[in-house]
Amino acid sequence: MRMPENSVNNEVPDLCYCSEFCPLRTSRTPSNPGRRFFGCKVSKVESSLMIKCKDGENPCDRLKQKLKNVEQERDTLCEKLKDSEEKLIALKQKLKKVKLERECAKLKLNRLVLFLLIVLTVKWFFNMV
Repeated sequence: MRMPENSVNNEVPDLCYCSEFCPLRTSRTPSNPGRRFFGCKVSKVESSLMIKCKDGENPCDRLKQKLKNVEQERDTLCEKLKDSEEKLIALKQKLKKVKLERECAKLKLNRLVLFLLIVLTVKWFFNMV
């Protein structure tokens, strides 16, 4: 049996936690546009002080779903972080390998330059004699 709009709903408390009466308000949030609820008249923050939705939905159910969504997003982000950390470790290992190869190439180049200097010096010396 449906209750008329102006009847008293026993599930809705008369007073808010701040000791003020809870008037029927209309949500203007993007997630609940035009939704009617009983809430605190002192605070303008609808989601934190919503007492009971007029259409009978328990605000706790909505919060539980939001919490579940946040937990799923957290789990997804944790997986992405773990993947990123593994990629970072692999990149650091590659960087270390490249640095070692660069140092090895520098040593080879220095040896080649030294060898060429020795050859040129010897050639110059024998051309002088």
